[in-house]
Amino acid sequence: MTFRLKLPDYQFRSMKGRLLSWMTLIALIPVLLLVVIGLSYAERQLAEEVKTEIGDLSTRLQYELDLLVTRQIEEARVFSRSPYLQKALADFSRIYRPDDLYSMSYQDLQDTYWTYLSFFAEKHELKDLLLVTTAGDVVFSAAQSDLYGRNLIHVDYSGTAIRQVFEQALWQMDSVASVGSGFDQKQYAFVAAPVQDTRLSGVLVMIPDTAGLAHFLDESSNESAQYLSVYRQENNAVWAEVLGSDRIERSSVVGKILSAAYLGRDFSGEMKGWGDRWLVSVRAIPALDGVVVVRRERDVALSAIIELRYTAWGVTLLILILSAIIARHVALTISAPVYELSRSIEQIAQGKRKVKADVNREDEIGTLARQFNLMAESLRTTQAQLLQTEKMASIGHLAAGVAHEINNPMSVVTANMNTMQDYSGVYVTLVDMYDRYIRASMTDPVAALNINKELQSFQEKEDIQFVHQDMKALLEDSLLGLSRVKNIVSSLKVFSELDQSDDEEVSLRSELEHVMSELATPNKDKVEVQFQIELDRPVRFKPEQMRRVFKAVIDNALRACTDKGSLRIRAYRKGKGLYIEFHDTGCGMDDAQVNKVFDPFYTTRPVGEGIGLGLSIAHAIVEAHGGTMRLISRQGRGTKVQVHLPGR
Repeated sequence: MTFRLKLPDYQFRSMKGRLLSWMTLIALIPVLLLVVIGLSYAERQLAEEVKTEIGDLSTRLQYELDLLVTRQIEEARVFSRSPYLQKALADFSRIYRPDDLYSMSYQDLQDTYWTYLSFFAEKHELKDLLLVTTAGDVVFSAAQSDLYGRNLIHVDYSGTAIRQVFEQALWQMDSVASVGSGFDQKQYAFVAAPVQDTRLSGVLVMIPDTAGLAHFLDESSNESAQYLSVYRQENNAVWAEVLGSDRIERSSVVGKILSAAYLGRDFSGEMKGWGDRWLVSVRAIPALDGVVVVRRERDVALSAIIELRYTAWGVTLLILILSAIIARHVALTISAPVYELSRSIEQIAQGKRKVKADVNREDEIGTLARQFNLMAESLRTTQAQLLQTEKMASIGHLAAGVAHEINNPMSVVTANMNTMQDYSGVYVTLVDMYDRYIRASMTDPVAALNINKELQSFQEKEDIQFVHQDMKALLEDSLLGLSRVKNIVSSLKVFSELDQSDDEEVSLRSELEHVMSELATPNKDKVEVQFQIELDRPVRFKPEQMRRVFKAVIDNALRACTDKGSLRIRAYRKGKGLYIEFHDTGCGMDDAQVNKVFDPFYTTRPVGEGIGLGLSIAHAIVEAHGGTMRLISRQGRGTKVQVHLPGR
């Protein structure tokens, strides 16, 4: 056993409610799209600008840091090649004894070289200057630090930055630099260069003051939540911040980005890390054997867009209120005359002839009302004039058909208006609840909560989403009905408008195919249509009017083929004239029907399915083009219609 949820068939009670809702939505949707899409685009653009900015900054820092370190490396390289330094290292190495660091011979030798070496260290703002033998013994320290007398090959120095630069200087025979922990686990900068004359005698190690590097990074930062850091690989598993305490696992997302940048794949973009979302640029610093990271907090960088978003939503709310007010005014302006016109049409449908639509407007509704009044007057006049004539039956048939054709769509419009009137009550109640909720939320939170529950209950009870959807359907049905009424009235005006358009050169086959595509004849798909266009150039006539001719003839031909049949359309030139023939295999007509087929208001269709103007209008159009229209038919054998247009 299955259960189905049946939604109530709710209809708008009035056109006013339908228009009010949909005009508000139509005004609001573009604003919402502008706010959502526009602000999202602006946010992306600002983010890209910030990324570009920090990318340029990281490029500059990469260059300046590399230049800073390279300058010190070059100074170490030049100093290491000094013959005086080479002689000093050889002399200190010769008298060095690990068990007697402060012997008289060492003191004498220190007095000899102290002034020169200490002056060099002071001039280049070094914390210390070391002379190290190839065996790793520190034979001289300008600062007389605890490094003097130590051996850098000892296990205590495994993994330290000073040992790394010492070994690299020996292995690579070139100047190198590194920043990292020293023998006391503190952060130092180390620059090393090999000292050699005819042979390698040792290594010069300079220890610059890291405060200069820290000051450089601090000066490059600003107050926009921007941070600059230099990271080096502490080991195979961790990236360590130089001059800082931050540690990043290489297996993490940030760690993988740092590793990729270290290998040459620079990164500029957005990432999550350091406890928040950041706009980040990462680049390699070969001179320091690490990477430089420039990051700016995303929310701070995009704060202008975030503030703009709040303002935009406030403006959207204001536009919503103004749209509702304007929509209500427009809805009342449109629905009132439509209701008056609908009431007049209902009276005509009920048989009352002395009816006049009291609508004084200059727009389409006013035109429709005037045409309706003219039609009503025409019906009255025609009825009086043709009571005793041969055409009385045709006029009566027309009146019934027109009244029926108009009454059907206008009945739908009336029903829709009643439904939309009920919907307007729902929206008025909903707006009243929202108004009470807004006022209560500012003064009485408990009352606001109760109103909110009442509001939710009302929305569920009335099914607001269904009301939205149904209002759109009712409006479309009403507009379709009014359009049908307008088409009926417009058809009666064709006879007076036959000379109001200009001739144009067109493709006859394209015009015929266009008419076929627009037709909605029920058995259209059952009829085989064949084209035989024997023309070598375009034809010249009034396209809009001739489409009426083709549409009337083809529609009648398709309807005549009650069972599966065929329609052959042939066009050819004979002399200066153009001939277009339509030959169907339908039910055909007898002689009495053929004699009346071009009479106005004559139709063989039931009341309500036609008003008998199709072929009559087509005949008048062809004659207005200076041509002729002939019809030959045999009952049960089909019908042939020939259109002749001279000089085409």
